[in-house]
Amino acid sequence: MFAEEKSDFKLSGFILKNIKINTEHLCAIQSTLRKDVLNPGVAVIESIFFPFVLSVVLIGALRPLASHLGLVDAPCIRKRHEGVVPLIGGLAVYSALLLLSFHAAFWQANHGAWLIALGLPLLLMGMADDRWDLSAKHRLMLELVCAVFAVWYCGVRISDIGVLVPGIGGTLVWLAVPLTVVGIVGGINAMNMTDGVDGLAGGLAVLTLSALAVAAYPMHSNVALQLASMVAALVGFLVFNSRFFGRKRAAVFMGDGGSIFIGFAIVWYLVTLSQGAGRVITPVSALWLFAVPLLDTVTIMFRRIARGNSPFAADREHLHHILMLAGFGVNRAVLIILSIHGLCILIGMGSIYYQIPDWVMFWLFLGLFGVYYGVMTHAWRWMKRIKSFREWAGFEDRRREATGEAGRSPRSGRRQASAQFQGNNRRKRTSRRTEQ
Repeated sequence: MFAEEKSDFKLSGFILKNIKINTEHLCAIQSTLRKDVLNPGVAVIESIFFPFVLSVVLIGALRPLASHLGLVDAPCIRKRHEGVVPLIGGLAVYSALLLLSFHAAFWQANHGAWLIALGLPLLLMGMADDRWDLSAKHRLMLELVCAVFAVWYCGVRISDIGVLVPGIGGTLVWLAVPLTVVGIVGGINAMNMTDGVDGLAGGLAVLTLSALAVAAYPMHSNVALQLASMVAALVGFLVFNSRFFGRKRAAVFMGDGGSIFIGFAIVWYLVTLSQGAGRVITPVSALWLFAVPLLDTVTIMFRRIARGNSPFAADREHLHHILMLAGFGVNRAVLIILSIHGLCILIGMGSIYYQIPDWVMFWLFLGLFGVYYGVMTHAWRWMKRIKSFREWAGFEDRRREATGEAGRSPRSGRRQASAQFQGNNRRKRTSRRTEQ
């Protein structure tokens, strides 16, 4: 662990040394660049280069402080990672954007500064939850306050849902405010719940924000630059969090503060870019751009409620858990989920380009949700079939050889998964008998 921390410090130092830059130089260069804000190259440097570098450097600087602040994640029954991991990724991403917002003119447009300001209490609440494990009620109250402020003061409001049924739909009146508040709070928790495996939440956010940046440019160039800077800061975080960059495990986690802030930002842009005369996406296409977190979270919450549990109760029945219990490694599970999410984004963007009617895309999305819910409801059955096929095809043997697990029984993963899901079924039957 200490060796990895030392190597990460070297990485941060290497970047600073080779680009000949430090905090003072960043401010000086940004001040110079701001004199020529019309230059597209300047905007690209401000929106991509600086947030990436700041994110990398801040992660390297904050890692040693994580243990002193109590912002570390230790393995337990529900969390299967190795070793104690700092929970400062979200803090670094937010801090990079905050520093950038002081100097970059594009963050002052379209209420961008208010997004950063409202993100601060959400970030601090998430960090407090990481440190002291706050109750779901307290978290929900602050999320509602920030959502209501965004709706009333910043104009982040769903006033038009599109035509969901031929001849029915359009502008909302008194439902606009409650629907938007529910959407913001739901999006926050959807992103938070997907943060369960290395590189997943950050990867999903990068795909969604990148699609929104493409859609926003050139009509809303300032918003596109805001989105690009968020993507760059998240990529800097993924250097330390994702295993696709050559790591055997994550060096830092995003933490609840980071996932809550990123979820809030994603819903903010989905709403603002899908409403009004200058909208660049449709309200229904916004569902497709946020498909995987939305589908997975709604399905999980419905299943928890059906069992009589709290919809916010933690478990190990998300899509990434199912794939890993079925025998896929972390990288392959993440790659599968990101591919599904990317395909949904392409469908959503394609519906905008080809002007497919909203009601067609809406009912297709409901159909997708029905399929997803059905598969996840019978997850154990599907998992057994996938695992049996992988063992028959020899994928499991090759994976064990690659990971040094040659002595492990081929059925050990199945027994572990069986215990997980059979335990849930026993609890469900017991609760039914109690009610009778």
